[in-house]
Amino acid sequence: MILESITIQNFRKLTDRIVIDGLESGLNLISGPNEAGKSTIAEAVRTVFLDRYKVSGLEALVPAARPDGLPTVEVGFDIGGTKHHLVKQFVKKQRCNLRVGNKTFDGDEAEAILADTIGFTRPRQGLTRAENAGIPGLLWVRQGQTGEVRKPGEHASAHVRAALSQLTGGETPGGDDALIAAVQKDLFRLITSQARKPTGELASVEKEIESLNGQRLTLEQANRDFDEDIVRLGKLQREHDIGERERPWEALRQKAAAALAQAQQNDVLRREHDEIAQKLRFAETEHRSLLEQEQFAASVEASVASDGREADKAEAVAAQAGAAHERAQASDAFAQKAGEQAQHAYSKAIAAERATELRAQAQTQQTDVARIDAALARAVESNDRLLELTRVAANLELDEKKIRRLQQVSDELVPLQAQKNAALTRIEYRLSAAIMVDGAPVQGDGTLVLDGRKTIGLPGFGELTIVPGMLDLSALDTQLQALEAERDKLLLALGVDSHAQGAGQLARWKSACVERDNHAQMLKTHAPDGVDALRGELEQARGRLGATQAKLDALGDATGAIPVAQAKDAVDAARVQVETARAALLDAATAKAQAVASVTGIRERLQVNEARLKDPAFIDERRRRQAALVEKKSYIDEYTRNLETAAQRLNAIGEDDPRADAERYNRSAELEHQQHLERQRNAGLLRTRLETLGGTELGVRLAQTAAAIEQAEARRADLRMRADALSLLEQVLVEERDTAVATLRKPLTDRVNHYLRRVFPTGALTVDESLSPVGLMRGASDEAFESLSYGTQEQLGLLVRLAYADLLKDAGKPTLLLFDDAIVHTDEERRESIKRALLDASTRHQILVFTCHPSAWSDLGVKQRRLEDIKAASRLAV
Repeated sequence: MILESITIQNFRKLTDRIVIDGLESGLNLISGPNEAGKSTIAEAVRTVFLDRYKVSGLEALVPAARPDGLPTVEVGFDIGGTKHHLVKQFVKKQRCNLRVGNKTFDGDEAEAILADTIGFTRPRQGLTRAENAGIPGLLWVRQGQTGEVRKPGEHASAHVRAALSQLTGGETPGGDDALIAAVQKDLFRLITSQARKPTGELASVEKEIESLNGQRLTLEQANRDFDEDIVRLGKLQREHDIGERERPWEALRQKAAAALAQAQQNDVLRREHDEIAQKLRFAETEHRSLLEQEQFAASVEASVASDGREADKAEAVAAQAGAAHERAQASDAFAQKAGEQAQHAYSKAIAAERATELRAQAQTQQTDVARIDAALARAVESNDRLLELTRVAANLELDEKKIRRLQQVSDELVPLQAQKNAALTRIEYRLSAAIMVDGAPVQGDGTLVLDGRKTIGLPGFGELTIVPGMLDLSALDTQLQALEAERDKLLLALGVDSHAQGAGQLARWKSACVERDNHAQMLKTHAPDGVDALRGELEQARGRLGATQAKLDALGDATGAIPVAQAKDAVDAARVQVETARAALLDAATAKAQAVASVTGIRERLQVNEARLKDPAFIDERRRRQAALVEKKSYIDEYTRNLETAAQRLNAIGEDDPRADAERYNRSAELEHQQHLERQRNAGLLRTRLETLGGTELGVRLAQTAAAIEQAEARRADLRMRADALSLLEQVLVEERDTAVATLRKPLTDRVNHYLRRVFPTGALTVDESLSPVGLMRGASDEAFESLSYGTQEQLGLLVRLAYADLLKDAGKPTLLLFDDAIVHTDEERRESIKRALLDASTRHQILVFTCHPSAWSDLGVKQRRLEDIKAASRLAV
């Protein structure tokens, strides 16, 4: 079977139309990142072939982003040279069309032909389950299920057995199967085929007994409840009579009314207290305002008296400040002239000192030129030696970690080899007649060394199988082989013949590196920034020397100059004198201006205040204000006394809130009354229920239920006896059938081991009667399939499917292999072997591999089709 094209639209996350065509007859790789849609494409292929187009339960196929979309899948494929074209549309407006050559089929007829051609069965209703998937369920592998091969193999076992029978020239034991099917048909009416749990009539009886037992328990509980309810009814009636007689809720309501009246009286007292407090605050505020106004008028009178005295003093100070300002101006002019003379002498002294510095600098620069020239010669010599040693070290360089690992592997091999030699089982023999050891004759005297399982044939007595038990020699051999392989790989990677040769070369490389580093350090010492930088530094030094000489030549005549320090002291003294004179002038000017301003301000304020005090309105306002102050003070005293009296009355009523007490009493009264009514209602309901049930009726129903349970248990015993007999008959028939099937296993195991040897050279896979893998033989070790690591199960699952495909193809069955992100938990070495197996199988089958690790499959010589490119091409085609 060759899948030629796939077209998908509105299928889960794939809303846009996507077309995958031009598929190769061999290996096809489709790559893309996670969540790009690879698994969705694989699921679309499974759905279009295996699921019925009209089945319910496929609503999840409709894309969430396009709820009105119609999930549609279209595939073109070739079987035996005949072109097939299949289209299915799901969920809404369902349709199914199959074209085989020039013939067209629709609906159920198309799906029946498809199931018969591909090799699977259609469920009577609902979605296709694993047991219906047949050959596609075995060869089309979902993501993460590569290692799950046993169940798919069992579901496809009928097809595999038929293929094996055809290849071996035998006959499938169809008569046995027909008889087994007939027995199983009757058996499976009573128990299920897989879990062997009751079903059909037996399950109905079981459920009936369970239901009757539940009814009996319910009736027994109802009978106990009936007795308890009679007692409870009496108690409720007594409590109701007491409540009706005492009526406690009425007393609580009276307490609530008294508390509410007290709360209203308290509210009157609080309002009186608050009104007095408010009046007192208003009076105090008005008195304070009047007092502040009177204090301001008094301050104006005091200001007039003080301002007159202050004005006379300020005028005297202003006259003194004017005289001081004239003296400061004369001192400043004298200081300016002295400063100019000192600055001229200082400039001449600096020129003389600069000439001395330049002559010393020129001498130092001449010394630097000579030093750099010598360092350049030594740096050139070190650089030449460094280049030579770098070439030598590069030729000798080795990976020190690999050398250390090589030493470690060599050290580990010695004790393991000794351990293996010590662990071998030895048998000394002295024989008067020949025996057989693993099919070879042994006689006379000698010693047998057992490095694994050995079978010894004793003529006339049978066989002995001896398994060395001190150590797991298979595991030891595996460990030794792994270490030897790692040692050889390290020697090849290092390019040496032995660890000793590698260690010697490593020592020479390290010596060359040390000498190279020494010369590098010398070069760094003489030329930290390199030889070229040092040459540039020499040229710069020569340039600086020339510049210094030019500056010296440019200086003028400085004859008769005094020392710079003396000139600097004279300049500093002159500057201090100037700054002092200027500061004194500034202070004198500031003092004069302040004195004048002070006189002006005092005189203006004095005039304003004198006019205000003489104003008749101001005088009349003060008289009225003083009278109001006396009146407000009397109000404040009266309100204060009244407030103290009201506060004493408030304190007398305490902190308790009568209104809260009233609410509490009302709630309590309501609760008491409600409880009384609830007891009355419950008593009535309970009395009605007891009258309805009746004690005698419960007893009769209990007796009837017990009789029905006895009858149902008798029927169950009969049905169980029949089921046990049918199970025994099925077991006998299956054993006879499996004996015939055992002869069919060899072609399968041969084909499995053909692929297995690529990954496990010394291994052999064992299959059971259902032709499913059960264990892996490696040396003397037999490991159950389920006990292997997840990665190993995944690898074996892929190889076994390749073997199944070979057998089915040889028997004329259509095969297509589909792997969704398989061989993820595999190291590089085994992945390489798996790739070779896939390439081998791809010469006989079409294989589709979906992967999110494109780099892991880039060396197969097969074009990878990126899912992003496929989507882009599909959009352009539209």
